[in-house]
Amino acid sequence: MLTAIARHYVGKQDIAETVEALDLDSDCAVGDLVSVIRADTQHDFAIIRRRWIAGETGTALELTLDHPARSSGR
Repeated sequence: MLTAIARHYVGKQDIAETVEALDLDSDCAVGDLVSVIRADTQHDFAIIRRRWIAGETGTALELTLDHPARSSGR
C-alpha cells in the first residue's frame, strides 16, 4: 500500500507498475528503506506501517510505503 504522497510520486515518476510488483515479505519492519532502481535512478521509500489482514481465505501482511523516505533517527 502507498500513502497518497507516495502514490502521487510513483505516478509522476512512471514507476507505479514496478512498485506494485514488489514482493516484500514479513521480514520487513517499520523504518526499513525500500529502494527501487529504474533507469539508473534510485527511488527511496520507507515502510511506515505493518498491518495483518485476516479474512475467510487466510491472512495477508500489508506494508505501507511512504515517500520521501525519512530518517528513522537510528
